Amino acid sequence: MRNRNEVSYYPEIQDFIEAQLKSNFLASNRRELYVFWGIGELKSNLQRIIKEHPEECSCAVKFAQRVPPLSLDIFALVTDGTKFELLILEVKLVKSAGLSEWSQLVGYCLVSGAKYGLLVNIDNGGSPRLTQMLHTERHISNIQTIVNGEAREHLLGFMQWNSLTHNFEYSSLGFIKSLSELSNRLASEFATQEEG
Repeated sequence: MRNRNEVSYYPEIQDFIEAQLKSNFLASNRRELYVFWGIGELKSNLQRIIKEHPEECSCAVKFAQRVPPLSLDIFALVTDGTKFELLILEVKLVKSAGLSEWSQLVGYCLVSGAKYGLLVNIDNGGSPRLTQMLHTERHISNIQTIVNGEAREHLLGFMQWNSLTHNFEYSSLGFIKSLSELSNRLASEFATQEEG
């Protein structure tokens, strides 16, 4: 069982996140949320997803044209058909995830413009140094930038995937502390878009 590599965990992690996001969104917004997954290169996978689901993903066409090609572990295009957000997952299978893994996630979010990012370590937590920094340095998981005069926000979290229970163990590390918090943020963002 322990001979698995991190890629073999992707489907169960994806299924769990998708089910949580969809059910929470439906409960709060009373309408459907679509979650489309990509593994590997961002730009070509986004274009593939849009081509396969033109009706739900037309709102992401301009974004997909200008996003740079980035090689990611997993990403999700989360959309209600009108608005979309990009969620990047950096999945690790290491004794303790540290600053280099966190930096990778931060870099991917900044370069792609993704608002949401999660560092997920399988069956293990974060290094003492990363844990301390995420507890004390709020700005490394709630990053504000200005790109071409436009304010951007990047909200990141650190979670541990338990391969026995097929569930997340929340560490309260980072700005996004749980999937329900992520769901609530998406629900309120997408709701305000509709009312506006």
